Amino acid sequence: MEEDFQQAKGQAGLDHTQVRRYRSWLRHSILAVAALAVQAVAAAVHRRDHPTPVLPTHADDLPPEDCGAIALTVPETHRLLLLHDEIRAQPASIAEQRIRYHLRWSTWRRKRQARARWYHYRKRLLILDW
Repeated sequence: MEEDFQQAKGQAGLDHTQVRRYRSWLRHSILAVAALAVQAVAAAVHRRDHPTPVLPTHADDLPPEDCGAIALTVPETHRLLLLHDEIRAQPASIAEQRIRYHLRWSTWRRKRQARARWYHYRKRLLILDW
């Protein structure tokens, strides 16, 4: 529960309000939680359709050429949704470049995270074999 509340504050702006009345606080809270739910559902749908991760089976395995990429997470969906606000007022050609840049950056980061996970799992196997 604490992690969910912390994520709602960070990803959906649950703590970005200064209200004086209960009704205002309630409206803001409902909108923030709804925004977090949309992000969580988008991440869950992507995770469901995402291929299973490539993980080592033995401590002496060599890393594969391509470990794949981790599935979208709630913070990653938040970053991609913020892209909409960033490009809204820009000309179409610049907006298209920014979208391509952010999607490449997201893919690069998720591939690096998958490679780091592969090495982490291999190290844990080494500790278990020891």
